[in-house]
Amino acid sequence: MTGHQRRFFLVERYIPSISSSTVESAARRLAETTDTSARHLITLLVASEETCLSLFEASDLGAVEMVNARAHFQLDRIVEVEPFPLPIAGEE
Repeated sequence: MTGHQRRFFLVERYIPSISSSTVESAARRLAETTDTSARHLITLLVASEETCLSLFEASDLGAVEMVNARAHFQLDRIVEVEPFPLPIAGEE
């Protein structure tokens, strides 16, 4: 990602009975489909809540939607967030 202002987006997914291996595979696809407009940083599974969350650094919400579509990982909601502390640029 280049530019002066870094933007971050949280993707929320509500997926009943999802397994850790399914999330791991999907997170790998997200990382592989990342491009210059959106970069996958981390995915978290909250199994007890049937929730999966992914954090992206991206130019805009549309770029995050595209990465998730290319990775074939359904989503329920995307919101812009402010992480603290900020992830180090280029760190994966």
